[in-house]
Amino acid sequence: MTIPARFRFRSSEVSIRRDPESGSIILSEIPPLSEVFAALDAAKLPDDFMSEADRDRRPAQDRPALDRLFDHDVSVNPDAAQKKRK
Repeated sequence: MTIPARFRFRSSEVSIRRDPESGSIILSEIPPLSEVFAALDAAKLPDDFMSEADRDRRPAQDRPALDRLFDHDVSVNPDAAQKKRK
């Protein structure tokens, strides 16, 4: 699809979704990670942001179903996921 110059995005990636009420297709620019990190650096968060007391330090839960869903090696080689966890 060709987008008119005045509507083009700076980024090479866009998010696409459909408005549930109107059915319109909506394209949104996904900013480059460098811009995201620059904005976070410029945010001047308070010194106590995410202090030790605020952080959740519990160990990760074992969720085999999610591991299978997100581990691409499982579909190709089920033994690869087991080796990663060891």
